[in-house]
Amino acid sequence: MSEAGDTPSKRYGSVIGLKPEKYQEYKALHAAVWPRVLDRLTKSNIRNYTIYYDSINHMLFSHLEYIGSDFDKDMAAIADDPITKQWWAVCEPCQEPLKWSGPPPSQGGGGQGNTWWTPMEELFHDNHSAMKFL
Repeated sequence: MSEAGDTPSKRYGSVIGLKPEKYQEYKALHAAVWPRVLDRLTKSNIRNYTIYYDSINHMLFSHLEYIGSDFDKDMAAIADDPITKQWWAVCEPCQEPLKWSGPPPSQGGGGQGNTWWTPMEELFHDNHSAMKFL
């Protein structure tokens, strides 16, 4: 449920390539994510945002939980945030999107079927909250 207790959270997963030579740089960046980027994610109702790395296929997998009621509006607020755009500009050279053409998101690219991080379909969840086990 959301912090207000009235909206169930929705889980999202996505995937993108990581240039092997950029692994250390990307890892260092995410060991010190800019506080204003994290603040924007929180204000846009993102919780439990996690990124995993597959070293065999050089892929990143992200997972997040959304607790808001207007996903498109909250994602637009992230995309319009100047600090987030600066963060993306630093991270984008490390990444290899699976399906993309045109300028990167930090430069306003997107739309027309483009996805920087490719969305994944959730196939299973055990419906247990981590909070139930405390």
